[in-house]
Amino acid sequence: MNLFFAANPKKPATYDARKRMMDAATGYGFLCAELEEHAPAEGEDGILVVIGGDGSIIRHVPVALSAGLPILGVHFGRVGFLTELTEEGFLQALPRLRAGDYRMERRAMLDCRVSTGRTYRCLNDAVLYKFSFSGVTEIGVRIDGKPVWTVAADGVMVATPTGSTGYNLSAGGPIVPEGLDAMVITPICPHKLHARPVVVRSDSQIELVEHDEGMAAVDGQRVCRVTKGESLLITGSKDRVSLLRFGQMDLYSRIRERLT
Repeated sequence: MNLFFAANPKKPATYDARKRMMDAATGYGFLCAELEEHAPAEGEDGILVVIGGDGSIIRHVPVALSAGLPILGVHFGRVGFLTELTEEGFLQALPRLRAGDYRMERRAMLDCRVSTGRTYRCLNDAVLYKFSFSGVTEIGVRIDGKPVWTVAADGVMVATPTGSTGYNLSAGGPIVPEGLDAMVITPICPHKLHARPVVVRSDSQIELVEHDEGMAAVDGQRVCRVTKGESLLITGSKDRVSLLRFGQMDLYSRIRERLT
């Protein structure tokens, strides 16, 4: 089996960890490669080992999807809801990895399209937010073509269950357990008390209509400007990204351990 190792360029320690992990995995008979030296081809058998935090995993989702590889996250971040193992845990898990003693956890994603035609895919969240630092923007929210509200706020976010423990949680949105086919619509710093988070089905069609001037972001990356009258269209994606797991993650234990 091939193991493709990705390190976090912002954390030099992950490069040293990668070398140690690759040396150990090679000793177990795995074919190991640094991702930047050998990008996996579509259909190539293997696992993408990402060393870093949740942000590192999110950045490597496009690579995993294009090659059809699962991701194994090795924790070198702060929170680590998506990462599976520490470096020590990875070394201990090599016999199980070799024996195929693990399971795949398929995570829901979002398909996003700006009304001008540009399309994006994300694992955590899609956000339409104000263009300037000061003031607010007005955003209309429609679900399956029906108007819900027009909110004056810093922005509006749509999150997956995976993303519900990220920016969504910080913005006052609910935690949605993985496996629930749902999306969360969360106004960001709204100026009216009636603008509360809403949970909808994952196959719902959500339209965020910009009434002023805003910016669209997917998984924390600004992607394009959205002008007055344009909209961001969001729905659940048919694609899933697979995370390799050795055990059943207890979401609520992880919340207690890493968010309190």
